[in-house]
Amino acid sequence: MILNICYISYINSYLFDIYIMKEKVEVLIAQFNSVVGDLEGNTNRIIDIIKQNRSLNSKKIIIFPELALCGYSPEDLLLRKDFSQAIENFINTIKDNIESNEYLVLGAPNYSKNMEKIWNSAYVFNNKEILHIYNKQFLPNYGVFDEKRYFSKGDKNFVTDINGNKICILVCEDLWNFENLYKKELNNIDFLISINASPFEYSKDTKRVDFFKKIVKKYKFNLIYLNSVGGQDEIVFDGSSFLMDREGSVKHKCKTFFEENFSFSLCEKEFSSTNTYDVQNQSNDYENLYEAIKVGTYDYIKKSNLKGVLLGLSGGIDSALTLAIAADIFDKKDIEAVLLPSKYTSNLSLQLAKEQCELLGINYSTISIKEIDNVVNQSLKVRFNGYSKDITEENIQSRARGLLLMSISNKTGKILLTTGNKSELAVGYSTLYGDMSGSFAPLKDIYKTDVYNLARFRNKISKVIPEGVIDRLPTAELAPDQYDIDTLPQYDVLDIILKSFIEEKKSLNEICDLGFEKDLVSNVINMVIRNEYKRRQYAPGVKVSEKSFGRDRRFPIVSRFQY
Repeated sequence: MILNICYISYINSYLFDIYIMKEKVEVLIAQFNSVVGDLEGNTNRIIDIIKQNRSLNSKKIIIFPELALCGYSPEDLLLRKDFSQAIENFINTIKDNIESNEYLVLGAPNYSKNMEKIWNSAYVFNNKEILHIYNKQFLPNYGVFDEKRYFSKGDKNFVTDINGNKICILVCEDLWNFENLYKKELNNIDFLISINASPFEYSKDTKRVDFFKKIVKKYKFNLIYLNSVGGQDEIVFDGSSFLMDREGSVKHKCKTFFEENFSFSLCEKEFSSTNTYDVQNQSNDYENLYEAIKVGTYDYIKKSNLKGVLLGLSGGIDSALTLAIAADIFDKKDIEAVLLPSKYTSNLSLQLAKEQCELLGINYSTISIKEIDNVVNQSLKVRFNGYSKDITEENIQSRARGLLLMSISNKTGKILLTTGNKSELAVGYSTLYGDMSGSFAPLKDIYKTDVYNLARFRNKISKVIPEGVIDRLPTAELAPDQYDIDTLPQYDVLDIILKSFIEEKKSLNEICDLGFEKDLVSNVINMVIRNEYKRRQYAPGVKVSEKSFGRDRRFPIVSRFQY
């Protein structure tokens, strides 16, 4: 009789285990756009997403990105006591909203007593409690990242079991270094959850997928990769979160550059009810680049609680593309274009600028700078006696435009967009306190050749830039019959040299080996070096490359190093 009871108990236990193993676990990944420092706003939105996606009859795992509570990166806010106290308060608020069948994975700072240490952490909540806090182990300290300034290094892996699923949780850079932190407790994990704040760069999404594919195929786990989305200062996060099975196949990919809450299930240690993602549906590079600029520009202005944009429209390609971007993300009534002709401005420039405004339905005004230019030159006539005319007189025109545009910006509250590109910024083909004036520079990290490519890409969707703007020779129109090629190489040549020097860090001789004359390369490199002081005073702009000016590429203003 005892044997029968034991046998029946064993069978029941076995059947119960099978039931538990086969019971689906629901998962929600929230591709989330945090606002840095808005702890209350971020917390309210996090709780709203949890409540709106609550399950009553099954286990639920809800996942938010790296530092989602405070936004990435809060920089020196992390070092403030009032900030750490607020983090603790909102962590408790979130904790009290988590039910017994819910597991919440949330990125947030973790402080030791007396703020002696700070960790970049993944909190795991369950049943109104903090189940575990995983501390990030690999702290990036390159490019835009400065994590060793703020965070201490974690030293322990974390693996938990949810309904028979062995789940590991990592934070961003940890996954790129998975083989360096691999220990026996990571043997035979079923799912790896990686929460991230990974900025957008050219083709970075493809690099991520290709790199992680090798890792998951080697260690045979399913990957849940969740990335932040949205702009923060100069950085823009692309989202592009995805699920990848043990064979390296992408089962789902979230929309790039948009917030998205995606639900799926885990069953028998695998993804349930997901189809292999169609790689043919992926966006092309110029579409992603254009979206990155739009999102970075929009969030900079929206998160700053500003409304309305203003720009000087010249009839050239840079201001035309900037206006097209603005028209794609803001209400037409909140955009103003100002035409600022000088005595050298051609009728063609005015005609093309007006044509684009009419094409887009944008309000514009025209203010001549001829009188201001004359007054300033007359005021300086005695002081400049004995000097011949040079670039000084050209810059007076540019600075007159900057003065007028900044005045309109002050009066109306509209933010002035700077329209310069990376090629011009690299060689100093811009005027301090003139065309460099402004609060944000959408094209700051875009080379001139890509400005043209983006304009053509956008016009294929719908015509927003007159063809005459794209076809004409670039000119600043600060002197008679002036064209960029008078003082610069053709942009397709210049950009190859600049990318070789700036992005690839090639030496003068290595660039010459590509087929360029030494005097040409030397002249371009010297222009880059001489104009570091200008770039330090330039407006912030959307970072889209590995070597954007400012946060990525940091060089001394004064240096005698020979390249």
